[in-house]
Amino acid sequence: MKKLFLSAAALMCGAVLFAQFNTSDVDQLGNGNGSTVDQTGIYNNSVVDQIGDGNLSDVDQVGDTNDAFTGQMGDGNESIIEQDGMYNDADTYQGYYAGDIGNYNFSDVYQYGYDNFSETYQVWSSDGNFSYVEQYGDVNHSFIQQYGDFNFSDVYQYGYYNDSWTYQIGDDNDSYVWQYGGDNYSWVWQEGYVNYSYVGQYGYYNNSFVQQWGGYNGSTVYQDGWDNDSDVYQWGYDNSSYVDQYGEYNESLVEQYGDYNYSTVYQYGLDNESVVFQDGYNNGSFVDQWGDDNDSDVYQYGDYNYSFVNQWGYLNDSDVDQLGIDNDSYVFQGGFEQESIVLQDGDYNYSDTNQFGDNHFSDVYQFGNSNNSFVNQNN
Repeated sequence: MKKLFLSAAALMCGAVLFAQFNTSDVDQLGNGNGSTVDQTGIYNNSVVDQIGDGNLSDVDQVGDTNDAFTGQMGDGNESIIEQDGMYNDADTYQGYYAGDIGNYNFSDVYQYGYDNFSETYQVWSSDGNFSYVEQYGDVNHSFIQQYGDFNFSDVYQYGYYNDSWTYQIGDDNDSYVWQYGGDNYSWVWQEGYVNYSYVGQYGYYNNSFVQQWGGYNGSTVYQDGWDNDSDVYQWGYDNSSYVDQYGEYNESLVEQYGDYNYSTVYQYGLDNESVVFQDGYNNGSFVDQWGDDNDSDVYQYGDYNYSFVNQWGYLNDSDVDQLGIDNDSYVFQGGFEQESIVLQDGDYNYSDTNQFGDNHFSDVYQFGNSNNSFVNQNN
């Protein structure tokens, strides 16, 4: 009877050990490295590989079937991974990737929920980079790649099926991504130095695409609602773009080439569209649209051109084209189905168009220098 009791106890012990089957693999080569792994639950897996001096890794996993990988090669790198839930996966590479060395990089990943995935690469002889990822909910994904020195990336995602991709190549670039809701998508590519990007998306099915090449460029995108879309492309130095969209199905495209160009787009309502294209030096565009189905197109080539468009109501349409130096255009439209066309080719031209009420049409064409036009229509 005693033997039977001991056999049953052994079987129970084996069942408990099998139910708590977590795995941890730590490999360290060098001096002064430190690794802490804490896993609670079942089928969690952690791999830590550190080569160099003074590297630190901390892995904390609670729940079922979570996976964590930390690879660090160089000196003074630090990685923190904390996961709570099921089927979460976090991979962090600092140096290490393809055998390269990086120093004093920092990565922090926090994931809570189900089936979230974080990938962080601070590699190719990169030093002093910082990455922070925080994901709450289910099936969120973050991808960060930073090549260079002293780049900073911050990703916060709350909800489900949110997706963030961040690429930074160069030095001292900063990227911030905040997404709340479901099925939001952010893509950020910054190549050069001291570029800045902020993306804030709240709601569902919003999309943001930011690409910046050069130095000291800045982009801010804020979208709140459903199925809004923003695309920003900037090439050069000291260009800036600000996009703010509230509502549903709004679309904004900003393209700027050159130096010191600036664009601001506000769209509030349903199915509004804005296109801003600027090529040259110190051109400026301001677009403000309120209501539904409004459309604004601004194209500026040259230097010191400025366009201001303000539309409110429904089905209003504005088209501004300026070529040359120091041309100015102002368009104010309010009501229903207003249409304005402005074309200025030359230098120091000025156009002011005001239309209020319903179904007005204005076209202004000025060729040459120092021409002036004023249009006022209402009913």
